[in-house]
Amino acid sequence: MNLLPVLQQLLQNKLVISALVVAVILLLRFTLSWIFSRQRQWEKQSRRRRINTVHNLSNLLLVIGVIIVWAPEIREFAISIAAFSVAIVFALRELVQSLVGKIYQASMRSFQVGDWIKVGDQFGEVIDSDWLSTTLLEIDPHGLGNGYTGITLYMPNNVFFTKPVKNLNFMRRYIEHSFSIVRENNRGNPFAAKRFLEERILEYSESFIDVAARYCQMIEHRTGVELAGTDPKVSIATNEHGHDVVSITIFCPREQAHEIEQRVTEDFYDFWYSGPQTETTVKTD
Repeated sequence: MNLLPVLQQLLQNKLVISALVVAVILLLRFTLSWIFSRQRQWEKQSRRRRINTVHNLSNLLLVIGVIIVWAPEIREFAISIAAFSVAIVFALRELVQSLVGKIYQASMRSFQVGDWIKVGDQFGEVIDSDWLSTTLLEIDPHGLGNGYTGITLYMPNNVFFTKPVKNLNFMRRYIEHSFSIVRENNRGNPFAAKRFLEERILEYSESFIDVAARYCQMIEHRTGVELAGTDPKVSIATNEHGHDVVSITIFCPREQAHEIEQRVTEDFYDFWYSGPQTETTVKTD
């Protein structure tokens, strides 16, 4: 019986080769350990160190031998694991970016729950923030009343890498409210109403002007930005149609902005159509 083909087939079986490698190394380890333990000329501590060295080297040889035998399979397995890892990372890219975005936002301390912020073109109050997303209750920063629109925004945290974040928390109580009144340009000087409107705005602001001034100073101190101040501003210009445009800016509590705008607009038309300006225009005609 020819044993050569059988032997060749066994040598091609990596399980058999692995078993032979392990057996040879273990036999060599046992033999050397037995020899070293019988060397009475060495001190007991020296024999233990030598035997321990043999054990460590044999363990290293076991690992190296098995790796050499199974190197092609290990290489293919590693490539598969790497491809799988890349696929997982690619599939979970948004998740990873959101997690990193949360860490970035927390380190920057750009906002916290309850703040009013602007992310890109979106305005909102932060009502919830976790590791993956931030929930905003949409606001109109220049709107009237409390500023809420009733829309809820759910934003993944990865937007903090691509869009600027602005904290608008100081705009919750007082705002610089601007509005315009457009009037057809007929006879009469529109600047005649400027002083009258400034006096009326100061009258409407009397109840909160002191608090507004302190609030304005607090914002300037914390942000390091000099604001325009709390004095009302009335400017007059014309548009492309040749109509008079009266632009008014007031620093006032958010909840009173709409009321003051309506009262000032009513005062302007009362002044123009019912006040001294009307009589002047009639006499001129």
